[in-house]
Amino acid sequence: MTESSPRLALPFLMPAQAQKHITHNEALERLDALVQLVVEEFDAALPPPLPEDGKVWALGLAAGGDWSGQAGNLALRANGGWLFIVPQAGWRAALGAEIRVWSGTDWVSPTLPALQNLPGVGINTSYDGTNKLALAADASLFSHDGGGHQIKVNKAASGDTGSLLFQTGWSGRAEMGTTGSDTFALKVSADGATWFTALSAAPGSGAVTMPSGALVGGAIGGSAVQANGADVAQAARLVRTDGALAAGLSAFGTAHGPLAGVNIDTVTAGDAGLYDAGNPGTWPLGAGVGLWFVTTQRLNTGGGVLQTATRHVATGTPSAAEVFTRLRSDTDGLWSGWAQTYSSRTILGSVAQSGGVPTGAVFESGANANGRYLRLADGTQICWQDAGPSLACATAAGAIYTSSAATWTFPVAFVAGVVVQATTEAAGRWTTARETATTTAEVQHFAGVSSATSVVTRLMAVGRWF
Repeated sequence: MTESSPRLALPFLMPAQAQKHITHNEALERLDALVQLVVEEFDAALPPPLPEDGKVWALGLAAGGDWSGQAGNLALRANGGWLFIVPQAGWRAALGAEIRVWSGTDWVSPTLPALQNLPGVGINTSYDGTNKLALAADASLFSHDGGGHQIKVNKAASGDTGSLLFQTGWSGRAEMGTTGSDTFALKVSADGATWFTALSAAPGSGAVTMPSGALVGGAIGGSAVQANGADVAQAARLVRTDGALAAGLSAFGTAHGPLAGVNIDTVTAGDAGLYDAGNPGTWPLGAGVGLWFVTTQRLNTGGGVLQTATRHVATGTPSAAEVFTRLRSDTDGLWSGWAQTYSSRTILGSVAQSGGVPTGAVFESGANANGRYLRLADGTQICWQDAGPSLACATAAGAIYTSSAATWTFPVAFVAGVVVQATTEAAGRWTTARETATTTAEVQHFAGVSSATSVVTRLMAVGRWF
C-alpha cells in the first residue's frame, strides 16, 4: 500500500501509526492549498521576507534561497516552514483574474477556442438580435496591417440599405450611404422622422445634386441656389460651368468660366470673379508654376480687395493643393505680398521655397552621424549634437590649459551667418565654438588646471538654410 494519494500526494493514515493527527493535519493543509489553487506569484525566484502561512508560490527555474532545488514546484508556507508540492499536468492556478495551467514543464495560459460563427459579440455592452456586434466606448480604432485599410458596408441588392447612421439619443440626425438605391446620398434630420437629402451623387456619372438647395450670400433655397443682388452675379462668376450644368444655373443668368485678359493687379471691386494663370499680373510663384486660379472679392467699404490664389501641385509625393492670399488696401491702393495660408501636404516633410516663398512642408527634421537638424519653412535652421567631440585640457597656455581644436561638421549645411554654441557638464571648464565654414565649426575647451580627462561637448548651431 502506498503512503500517499496518487494525484494530490495527500499522506495516508497507516495501521498502528502513532500521532495520526499529524498525518491527517498535513493532508488537510495540502488539500486546503491545492483545492481552488491560488498563487501569489508565477515564476517566483526568491521567498518573500515575511511569508504568511497558507500562501502558495509557483516557483520558476531560477528559484533560490530556501527554495533552492525546488524549481517548477509549488511552495506552500505552513507552520512557519516550507512544504513543497510537485504539480501534475493539467492543474490550474489563479493569480487574481489570470488563470494558468501546468503543462508538465511550465505554467501556461489556456488556449482559447476559435472565435468563428459566434451568435454575437458585445464589448462593454450587450448585443441583440439586430446589432450582433455592439461596442460602448469613447472611441474605436480600425488601423492598417502594413498597408491600406478599408471599412466595407455590403448590401444584398440595390434596393437595400448600406449606410452610416449618426444618432443623438438613439434618434437619427444624419445618414450617408446608399439607401434604397445605388445613389450615394447624404441626408439630415432634426427629429429622426423627417429627412432631407443634402447631397446626392449619381453612380453612373458622378454628377452631384443638392436637392435641398445651397447657401449663397446668406440665403438658402428650396430647390435651387438663391442669392440677392450682387451675389447672383458673383456666384455666377465663381462657378466654372459647361453643358448641362450651365443650363441648370439659369437662375444666375449667363454662366461664366474663368475671366480672360484681366490683369489681376488692377482689378476693381466690380471684377469679382475667377481668373486663371493665363491672366497678366503678379502671381504667387509665377504664372507658369502650376495650374493657378485666383478669386477676387470686395471685403467692405473702405476695407480693400482680397485675392485668394489656389493651385494644384502635381510634383512631389503626395501631390498637393496650396492656397495663397493677399490684400489691396483702399488707403494706399497697394497690394501686400502673397502669403501661403494652406498646404495639403503634411506639416512635417521636406521644406522648400521659391523666390523666398515656402512651397513645401512647414517643418523638416533629420539625423545623421554628425547630429540632428530642424528646418523651418521660413528659412531658419537649427543643428545640434548631444555627444560632440570629447576633449582633454592638458596643454598649457599661460595661466590656463587648453584642449586641441576639434571640428564639428554640421548635419546639413547653412548658407551663411551661423551662430554656434558649445557647452560641457564638467565643472571648471569653459568651451568656445565658432563657425569656420557653412558646413563646419571649430570647438575648443579651456580650464584653470591641467586635466587629461576627456569631456564630451554638446553643440548647437542656428542659422538659415536659404
